[in-house]
Amino acid sequence: MAFGKFRLTEKDRQAIAGTIASAEATTSGEIVFAVSDASGKYRYTVLQLALAGMAAAAAVYLVTPVHHSIGGLLWIEVLSFALLYSVAPHLRWRRWLITASEMRARARDAAFMEFYASGLYRTRDANGVLIYLSLFERQVVVLGDRGIHEKMGDRYWDEVRDLIIGGIRSGAACKGICEAIERCGRALAQYFPRKPDDVNELPDTVIDRTSKP
Repeated sequence: MAFGKFRLTEKDRQAIAGTIASAEATTSGEIVFAVSDASGKYRYTVLQLALAGMAAAAAVYLVTPVHHSIGGLLWIEVLSFALLYSVAPHLRWRRWLITASEMRARARDAAFMEFYASGLYRTRDANGVLIYLSLFERQVVVLGDRGIHEKMGDRYWDEVRDLIIGGIRSGAACKGICEAIERCGRALAQYFPRKPDDVNELPDTVIDRTSKP
């Protein structure tokens, strides 16, 4: 299964939400899972594709054995540019025009924004964990608040990330996500066991920012 073809079904959302609830049952920590179509718009790639398509359409027009005119050429250029500019944002292969480092940076920036938007930064013990999946960039970012991050470190979050990437590539995306959540839950339970006065500070539902087909 490719990243671009992955979509959460309602059954997947329920399974993930249930796994989050179970993982949080033994800890004061909070886990949030979010999925997004893309972490950036990359408008310059749309412009590049539209300009390239316009040039190609003009070249085809000029080599076609028909009567050529300046007006006809201009119309070909305008129409082809407009068509490709409207279609290009939906072409996933435009990611070939973007460097891997830029996509990683965009995904990480978006994950930080989601961390704050979801309210994870407000947990009582600074022990919230975000798992953020960005489909266009094919990136998974795992962020732990300072309370849990200082216990686990980047290497642990990378292992959590790899569970999801492996699940998607093997065609078992939901299973990989649930295993990643369970792994986060075990880490949180080890260092932040549930307290008698604990409450569920954040909803367990999936934050789904993907466009619906």
